[in-house]
Amino acid sequence: MSVLELPGRREAWLTAAATLVSYGLILVAMFVVLFVLPYLAFSA
Repeated sequence: MSVLELPGRREAWLTAAATLVSYGLILVAMFVVLFVLPYLAFSA
């Protein structure tokens, strides 16, 4: 086992990382739709 390898099963860590990344992308998309687009629409 190398020093940089995470403990446990690799699939579990990949699933957890993919879940966090996808939630982050969804939050960014919601922020853009709910705040950035209305700001651009009403400031133009």
